Amino acid sequence: MDGMQAVLLLAVAIVAFSAGLGSAWWISARTAKGKLRSAREQASAIITLAEGESTALKARIVKKARTELDNERAEFYAQRTALEKERAKLDQDKQQFRAKNDRQRKKLSNRNRRLTKKQKLLGNAAEAIAILQAESEKINRQAESLRASADKLMQQASQRIGDLDAKEHQLNSLINDRIEKLEVIAGLTQEQAHQHLREEIIGKAQEDAALELLEIRDEKERTAKHEAQKIVLTTMQRLATDEVEPNSVSVVPVPSESIKGRIIGREGRNLRAFEAVAKVDLLIDDTPGAVVVSSFDPYRREIARIALSRLIRDGRIHPASVERFVNKAKKTVEEEIREIGERTALELRLRGMKKDLTSIVGKMKYRTSYGQSLLSHSIQVARLCSLMAAEMGLDARTARRAGLLHDIGKVLQESDDQPHALVGMEYCKRYKEHPTVCNAVGSHHDEIEMTTLYAPIVQVCDAISGARPGARHIRREEYLERLKDMEEIAKSFDGVGLAYAIQGGRELRVIVQHTRISDQGTRELAENISSRIQSELTYPGQVNVTVIREVRGQATAR
Repeated sequence: MDGMQAVLLLAVAIVAFSAGLGSAWWISARTAKGKLRSAREQASAIITLAEGESTALKARIVKKARTELDNERAEFYAQRTALEKERAKLDQDKQQFRAKNDRQRKKLSNRNRRLTKKQKLLGNAAEAIAILQAESEKINRQAESLRASADKLMQQASQRIGDLDAKEHQLNSLINDRIEKLEVIAGLTQEQAHQHLREEIIGKAQEDAALELLEIRDEKERTAKHEAQKIVLTTMQRLATDEVEPNSVSVVPVPSESIKGRIIGREGRNLRAFEAVAKVDLLIDDTPGAVVVSSFDPYRREIARIALSRLIRDGRIHPASVERFVNKAKKTVEEEIREIGERTALELRLRGMKKDLTSIVGKMKYRTSYGQSLLSHSIQVARLCSLMAAEMGLDARTARRAGLLHDIGKVLQESDDQPHALVGMEYCKRYKEHPTVCNAVGSHHDEIEMTTLYAPIVQVCDAISGARPGARHIRREEYLERLKDMEEIAKSFDGVGLAYAIQGGRELRVIVQHTRISDQGTRELAENISSRIQSELTYPGQVNVTVIREVRGQATAR
């Protein structure tokens, strides 16, 4: 029994030990899980914190690297710009040096040519001097022989003069005797007879001269109008060409479409620089192989066209090169203007014209009036004036000079304060042109009085060149509106019944009511209408205003 209890107690003890051991294991496992969970949470927090710190550190490092890269890039661009400027300056210096060398070489060549020519002239002069000396000796010998002959002739003449004096004395005495006898017979002295005869001859001559003058005047009145029409028509038929310049754009060809992007530049800086320097508009669109230069000033448009063409050929397009090429193009156009003026004066055979004045003539190529080329118009007026002056028996060269210079005021005129005719006249006076030419230039629109026959010739030829079909570019709507405005201005005056614009707007005929406008009032009305047309309308040439006042009386005899 005691053994069983001992076994039982041992079993109980073993069970209790096992239970205690299991409890201890369960408690320790539970505690280990809690520690593991807390350790995991701490590790996760540490990882999260480490990731945040690494992200911030990475952002700071990237920002710092990017800032350093931007600084290095800006420094690189600055260095490249400086290098480009230095390269452009070197190119410019090289070109200037080459141009200077060319000029020096040309001067040396011209100097050598002049020296050679002078040496040749000196040789010819020496030969001419020897020939002249021989001729002089020969002439001296001939002069001595002539002097001897002259002495002989003088002696003979003296003898003959003595004989003639004696005969003259005898003749005078005979004439005096005859005159005394005639005075006794006529009962008049010699002076009274002379006076009576002079009065009869003068009266007869005055009558004949008056009759002849009347016949000449009648003949001139019959033929003057016919001759004037013949001269004008002949002149117009000999010069009838189309000189209209309707364009306001120039097209510059491009070799490829990629050039357009280079012309525009980064963010449009090249395009803005070109438009600012050249003062034109560039139209770059989808048109294949072309860039359009737009400007109403032909002078600026030509400079821009040349500069853009050279930029495209050069390929280095940036704001600095844009300004350089535009300045070069401006010099090129100025040289072309001088050449055009000199060539025009040479073609019209006008010598002695000042260089500044020929430059002004050359600028006419880049000026237009109602779409008509001013240079072509002036050359045509010059030739018309030459033909008309030749038909009238006047100096054709003076007429050509006045015709060529009549519109230079349009080139020089910077404001509308003074008419272009008066501006041109002042410049002609400044460059010592003949007063006849100055008067023709200043009076071709009736701003001043015409003092020579050349002034109306210039006025008529200017009207012929501007009024002929195809000379000036004007839309039909503008033309009809101008005629309507002329008629409306005339009808706005009191007493006007009807108004008609005729001859293409060159003449305005106004019919007034005779009960409200007197004969004196017609002249005043014509002046008032012409003043308003001149101040309110723009038109080529001139407008003649004719006011008609007519009174009709009618009766019937029965």
